[in-house]
Amino acid sequence: MSDTISDTCPPTDGFRVEAESEAVPEARRRIVALVRSWDVPLPDDILSDLELLSTELITNAVRHTRASCAVAVRWTGVRVRVEVTDVSPARPHPRHISSEAEGGRGLLLVESLATSWGSAPDPAGKVVWFELGPSDGTPPPWSTPGKWTITTDSGSATSGYLPAWAEDDPTEANVPLDQLPERLNSINHRNFFEGPMMPITSPDVRGGAEDDAVFEGSIDCNPYDTDPRLRVPVVNLQVCVGRWILGLDPQNLAEVAAKLRAHADFLDEKVRPALIAAREDWIAHHPSAQQRSPASGPGGHT
Repeated sequence: MSDTISDTCPPTDGFRVEAESEAVPEARRRIVALVRSWDVPLPDDILSDLELLSTELITNAVRHTRASCAVAVRWTGVRVRVEVTDVSPARPHPRHISSEAEGGRGLLLVESLATSWGSAPDPAGKVVWFELGPSDGTPPPWSTPGKWTITTDSGSATSGYLPAWAEDDPTEANVPLDQLPERLNSINHRNFFEGPMMPITSPDVRGGAEDDAVFEGSIDCNPYDTDPRLRVPVVNLQVCVGRWILGLDPQNLAEVAAKLRAHADFLDEKVRPALIAAREDWIAHHPSAQQRSPASGPGGHT
């Protein structure tokens, strides 16, 4: 059976790319050939951008990790989405990279050409993704604003509330019935926010300190989590355990302190109100969540 566009089963595919120079050209050609085989309604110039941006993400993944990466390609019904997962937890921050940095220029290219792009932590390391297609915000044809639906191959459907702040829609069709519990457990409504960039070093970093974000995080809600406290929106912060900012003189220390104070204000004045609004919105759609959500969050006390 050939891969063609379907209203009930949007095409997807994935493969691994080895850390070899000849693997990247082969991977980009495979991605473009795959999307062409789906006969998606995208013009040739978008397919050219697809080839270029796929090259950038895959090259960055194998060059900086010297390890293989995983590539996933999906047609959302509106856009083509490419995800590259590698073994490094360090997420890209192109706005903070100098113009002389080759990887930084590549990510600035992704930022300028992609309809949308981003990154997220992953158990394997991180995933960096981009989408190409219309930018008018039109949802996929099988998706409903404010609602997600997972339909199984037996025809049964499970739906839930999709918050406006969530960055991803877990809507999916034709899921094998025996995989439905796994799909539901993996639903995570998430909205990322950045942290200040600091010169971080650790025993596994060679060549001195590297700029990386600290205290970045996300607003998360896992409606099917076994812990009921995580079924309402909470904030998760990444602190960079085991990493250090070394060799600070008084001026350097003052600069770090200023960044942390500014980020503390950001967390208190921006993220906290957003979290409160997200929780109020969630409880408005799930009244029973009020009884099972300690205000202090995970690990806290009522």
